[in-house]
Amino acid sequence: MESSKQPLYPKLSSIYNKLMQLAIAIVLIVVLLNLWVTSNYHSEKTIHDNFYVAAEQHLQQAISGILSLKLIDNNDNLQKFVDGIADQKWVYEVRVYDQTGKAIAVSKNSPSVKDIFGVTINKTNKSEQFVPFIQEIRTESLIGFMRITVKKDHFTHDLSQTNFDNHAMLRLMMLIAVCIGFLLTRGLNRFSRQGFRVSLEK
Repeated sequence: MESSKQPLYPKLSSIYNKLMQLAIAIVLIVVLLNLWVTSNYHSEKTIHDNFYVAAEQHLQQAISGILSLKLIDNNDNLQKFVDGIADQKWVYEVRVYDQTGKAIAVSKNSPSVKDIFGVTINKTNKSEQFVPFIQEIRTESLIGFMRITVKKDHFTHDLSQTNFDNHAMLRLMMLIAVCIGFLLTRGLNRFSRQGFRVSLEK
């Protein structure tokens, strides 16, 4: 008994295969985009964390300088020390306070925290560009406080630019890979259709 023919089976199979290929391609694209976003997030977070670590280390070094030189009780030398720190490229402004919170040494053109965060009237928020760090000055007891406002771009610009360039190159490589895959698929399909078929008839 002859088996029933299924003329529509090849067509259904071909459509099914194409749909499966399309679905797999979409899933792979989503996974690839997710990996790209995650990689970019981790890179930016690493740059951000390194900025805070570096800024806090600079602040700690400045406080160590005040303590080792015993400048807290010498206003003139303390002011010179503060001005010297403020002259560095990575510093926006410097302030030193006594234990009551009174400013005893302030760098030139030093804005208040309210000015930096745009709380003051007619002042814009500059906290993304200039980030304040404050830390206690103490030995066995509290002596005072020191605040250094840091120029964030000085620490992050080069790293952020390198990260941007790397991801731009990655996007280009992804596009090239897609083009290569498309061309290879079309080439192999044409090759398989136009290939020689061995006749089974004698």
